[in-house]
Amino acid sequence: MSIAVAAVIRTPVCLRLLQAVLGLCAVLAACPLSGAWRVAALSEPGPGQLVGGYALGWPGALPSATGGVFLLALLRKRRKPQVLDISPVGQLRLGVYLEHGGAPLVPPVLRLLPGSTLWPSLLVLCLVDAAGRRTQVLVQRGSACTAFRPLAVACRAIAARSGDE
Repeated sequence: MSIAVAAVIRTPVCLRLLQAVLGLCAVLAACPLSGAWRVAALSEPGPGQLVGGYALGWPGALPSATGGVFLLALLRKRRKPQVLDISPVGQLRLGVYLEHGGAPLVPPVLRLLPGSTLWPSLLVLCLVDAAGRRTQVLVQRGSACTAFRPLAVACRAIAARSGDE
């Protein structure tokens, strides 16, 4: 049985949406953490006083705001689709689409590391080249990768072969 597969991998939309929501929540949580509501909470008796009781001050709110802005800034980075090619003998090559139609580069041969996760609906592939540079590829079942099933079978076959060596 040949394990040759060529799959185009795009960043899942739900992952980018989750990143945006998490970034917004971290930025919005900075205001209650800073204690800006503490004055309003102390002036009103009742359940509003709990808001000021959990405030950490500006040193506690700054990491939350910084992390949220960092996550939102990462969303602006454009992710190019990647092509994962697996040859019939099990060699992995990861290529990136070029924007301006230049000469295609020959990607190096990669190896699948033991830390890779091969779940039925998610693949987290930890790859390393001959120079020792590591790359992680996230492949999710669905519209982000239409050839998910053959890719999962091929990765499992490569993992089984490397486990025997």
